[in-house]
Amino acid sequence: MKPNLIYGKHAVEEFLNKHPKMIKFIYVKNINEFDGNNNINEFNIKVIKKNEIDLNKMFDEVVNHQNVIAEVKEYNYKPFGEIKNSFAKRDKDLILILDQIHDPYNFGAIIRSATLLGVKNIVIMDHKQVMVTPTVVKTSAGSVYDLEISKVSNLNNVIAELKKQGYWIYSSNLNKNAQDIRDVDFAQKTALIIGNEQYGVSDLLTKNSDLNIFIPSTKIIDSYNVSVATGILLYEIGKKIKLF
Repeated sequence: MKPNLIYGKHAVEEFLNKHPKMIKFIYVKNINEFDGNNNINEFNIKVIKKNEIDLNKMFDEVVNHQNVIAEVKEYNYKPFGEIKNSFAKRDKDLILILDQIHDPYNFGAIIRSATLLGVKNIVIMDHKQVMVTPTVVKTSAGSVYDLEISKVSNLNNVIAELKKQGYWIYSSNLNKNAQDIRDVDFAQKTALIIGNEQYGVSDLLTKNSDLNIFIPSTKIIDSYNVSVATGILLYEIGKKIKLF
């Protein structure tokens, strides 16, 4: 299995400061690159010198790694049963529910936007869904480690639990009953469902949602890319409930 790699001096340094326990190795061209960072010694992180050719070989494609690469540990999922009771204590929250996202680049981009826009928890299926792969870690720029992702077998059970704890469930949808996001007063405790790249949100999840919502467009093309749509929706919801 390919390692999880974060690259670029700024990205690695930020990850080193925030999640030092998650770093296995740091590969550099200049062995003194992080001499001033106390976390290197405190967490006994091994810094390995490599020439630029060998650093390039760590990737299947050309990337601008700036001769600084961190190999990080596998992502640890958070069991939904362990965290569900904490949701009741939140006065304001935005939870993201993903219904069978298949593309790792979309998943990584969604995670990156979610982290920036105040999402603390993402819930995904434990099947028919891309997991946190090295591509997802790379595309999210390591931000996947800044939030909690839970895998479940049934998203409808998650919706039922969240409703008990005061959340309103909104699904991204283009059906005739969907409302323009500009006209929606989102609940202070919101869960947003994003559907599969091709088929959208499943019928049962749509039925169990409190409201279906859509993003207005010029309709020159059919729809937004799923990661772009998610970013727009999260921004609009976060702005309205004042998450940022």
